[in-house]
Amino acid sequence: MLGVLGILLAIAALVVLAWRRWNAIVCALIATLIIGVFNGFGVWGTLTDYFLPAAGNWVTTFILMFLTSAMYAKVIGDSGAADRIAQWVLDKAGEKFIYPVLILICMILTYGGINALVIVFVFWPLAMPIARAMNKPRYIFLTIMYMGLLGGANMAMPGSPQTGNVAAAQILGTSVTAAPGWGIIATVLWFAFDVWFIYWLDRWATKRGHAFEEGVGLPIKPRAIETCPSMVRSVVPIVVLLALFVILGNGFGPIPKMSATTAVVTANVIATIICLALNFKYYENKESGLSVGEGMKKSVFDGIMSGLSPASAMFCMVAFASVLSATPAFQALVDIAMGSAGNPYFQGFIATQLLGIICGSAGATSTAVCNTFGAQWLAIPGVNADALTRIVSIGAAGCSTVPYSGGLFVNLDVTGCKMKHIWPQQFVACAIPAIVLCAICAGLASVGIVF
Repeated sequence: MLGVLGILLAIAALVVLAWRRWNAIVCALIATLIIGVFNGFGVWGTLTDYFLPAAGNWVTTFILMFLTSAMYAKVIGDSGAADRIAQWVLDKAGEKFIYPVLILICMILTYGGINALVIVFVFWPLAMPIARAMNKPRYIFLTIMYMGLLGGANMAMPGSPQTGNVAAAQILGTSVTAAPGWGIIATVLWFAFDVWFIYWLDRWATKRGHAFEEGVGLPIKPRAIETCPSMVRSVVPIVVLLALFVILGNGFGPIPKMSATTAVVTANVIATIICLALNFKYYENKESGLSVGEGMKKSVFDGIMSGLSPASAMFCMVAFASVLSATPAFQALVDIAMGSAGNPYFQGFIATQLLGIICGSAGATSTAVCNTFGAQWLAIPGVNADALTRIVSIGAAGCSTVPYSGGLFVNLDVTGCKMKHIWPQQFVACAIPAIVLCAICAGLASVGIVF
């Protein structure tokens, strides 16, 4: 009981401190120590046995991906290429339809296999010029990004290459296109709800006088469109980036398949070099006395440094989650889920929500649920593994949408948004549709309606 109390206090402290915009590292350390002390790990035992090893593992795997992603975002932003593309999208879609168009762009990036941790570095340089031109608050565009990142394209759409869908399919022995009819319908309904909600959010923000805010988040300065590269020069680096993500991540002909992180790092570096080569003259800044070479060097160096803060936030939150999952309280939640509804489909629904609260990540939730319950479910005669795959994949985006998610802290750092302006919106746009659709799928599976 004391351990559960410690977890509740730790989560409360983390949310309150983050709400007040405390540093993510400090928030994570305070919350971690509360859990450790209440669960009998001891102060130093918590840090040396759980927190630091988890943080070190994350840094070893992901630090270069974060630094090169931030470098690419800064370079393409400083060149003016992002401004040119953003202006073109705004001109073609118009302010009336720009929101659903941006949601679809994020959905395409997600369904195309762009790593969920780095989508913000691809999307944000394009979103900021639009937000600035429309004088809309940043959190509207971060909400849009989450709609594409954690919405139907990620969790519901058959064939999604993201971890939540792939892990469920691999562990349960099905395919990533399991229950395609469910997935397509869920994606369409999810998208329709999100489009309605983003327009409602826009009206809500306008009534309260919320507008664009300069000087926070990733430094992306405004640039006059006449001083930006041509559309061709602007688009080429992004096309190369996206193409390399797909080719290197899956292999193509003589090109061997790389690990996800290696593919991202390689693509970021090559796309950055191409952007610098095509648009070198646009890095000159006469007002600051920077030559072309100095401007390019400053953009690269500043970009790499700007990646350190979100990377630090991420590894601290991952380490916090590692400590959390090592507690007896985590096993207690697993036991509650295992003792829940005898129906495997509703058990899948309940398990994804309970374990999602602890994991704080859709991909980690899907993996944990299937590893914990998969063998038990598959041993049930007549169970529909395709239905379970889709239920877990959709449901994993539900209660894992917590305010102490590592990805959320990264995105807050990059975008400059405040917790109070994004987490409630993220929960409505991502978690509520996931929970409702997952429950509906569980009900349909129970009566044998799976397609």
